[in-house]
Amino acid sequence: MKDVKFAITDIETTGGGIKGNKITEICVLVVQNGEVIDEYHSLVNPGTEIPLYIETLTNINDAMLSDAPKFTEIAHEIEEITKDCVFVAHNVNFDYNIIKAEFENLDKTFQRKRLCTVRLTKKLIPGLFSYSLGNICTSINIPHYDRHRAKGDCEATVALFQRCLALDPEYEVLNGLLNQRTAASYLPPNFKNSDFEKLPTSTGVYFFKDKDGIPIYIGKAKNIKSRIKSHFQEKSNRKYKLMQATYSIDYELTGSELLALLRESTLILKYFPKFNKAQKKVNRPYTLTSYHNQKGIEQFVIHKNKVSPVSWMKFYTREEAINFLEFICTEFELCPRYCGLQTGVEHCSHYKIKSCSGMCKGEIDATGYNQRVARAIDYIQEYENSCLLVEKGRSKEEKSFIYLKKGRYAGYGYVENSEDFRPEQFEDYLIPQENSSYSDRIINRYLNTKKQLNRLNLDREEEVEELETEVCFEAMAS
Repeated sequence: MKDVKFAITDIETTGGGIKGNKITEICVLVVQNGEVIDEYHSLVNPGTEIPLYIETLTNINDAMLSDAPKFTEIAHEIEEITKDCVFVAHNVNFDYNIIKAEFENLDKTFQRKRLCTVRLTKKLIPGLFSYSLGNICTSINIPHYDRHRAKGDCEATVALFQRCLALDPEYEVLNGLLNQRTAASYLPPNFKNSDFEKLPTSTGVYFFKDKDGIPIYIGKAKNIKSRIKSHFQEKSNRKYKLMQATYSIDYELTGSELLALLRESTLILKYFPKFNKAQKKVNRPYTLTSYHNQKGIEQFVIHKNKVSPVSWMKFYTREEAINFLEFICTEFELCPRYCGLQTGVEHCSHYKIKSCSGMCKGEIDATGYNQRVARAIDYIQEYENSCLLVEKGRSKEEKSFIYLKKGRYAGYGYVENSEDFRPEQFEDYLIPQENSSYSDRIINRYLNTKKQLNRLNLDREEEVEELETEVCFEAMAS
């Protein structure tokens, strides 16, 4: 380890996260065997104006950078001085990814082994109130001159690194950080690798929390650990800011993907996490209704923004409604012309549906046709029954259920597989929930995408029955 060279680096930038951020100043101090053996320092012309708040913070202004070299002019020197070195920085992913992006803009590759002095310090000097560079230096009496300038911060990082080396004479901690084979190399600076390793690979919802334990982002996943890892690897400015603000991650297992979707929606509405994009406004739904036309035929129609005395189903996109109607037409041998799927034609000629009963050609009378429509309506009304949707549990020993009261989400619960579970007992296990337009949409899509529903009917107290349906539209995106 004494022969290893460490390129301790600090940059100043135009601000704004990682994407689009440009370097305005860079300093590299190469340390070997605890001593500085080489250095490079330069202002950098970013080719863009410096925001006022950055100028106030760093005292770097446009006039200072007007004659400074552009990154393309110094890229070779940065490449050479960091070659065969471990790239070291305080919050290393920030400096490393911005420098890497500058090289990518030149169609060049920049790849170095990384070491973060935030993580190194947390291992060797635990219990500090804050691990920002300035606060660490104040806490352990390291001189820190010319703050928020590349050379001043870089020199302070070198002093901190030297202090850490003195506390780790056998390089055990240093080697451990350099040889990790986990997500630790791109974990948020305030998040412990040990906590990441404890995350489950099961289905549920997860919470990114700030230093006060307040949720700042909520998501759902089939595999919580894998999904969170993908968050760490994203390079958007928004994700970078989220990672910087994350101090802990919590989770809630659901077993069921449907329940994970519902819990995510409920929890976002409860906490309004700052890094969640606002739940998309659910537009006024499309309504499936029917009426007797002048020929005495019961005719289906889809409309929006109209009041109707009869409302059979609601859909949140026109595509969903059309796909469901196509299924109904095929399943009950209805006529596309009288289901709102074709207009302006005397005889239907639907591109997809070939099972028309012949109503449009007079091959069946209105009474016979309306009987088919009545069977379709009976099928549709199953959606409005109070029922339990039985789903996977959080383990092999249990199952989950979702309670739909008159077709609307009203709660969920878990029961052990070994229990003699009867419909009338479900309230003993129920965790009541409030319905919303978001949960309405989730439930509607789920009911229309599942080929088989393990459905316990509560209105008629039937036994569990397998309801065969067709896939009517695309599954809810994860």
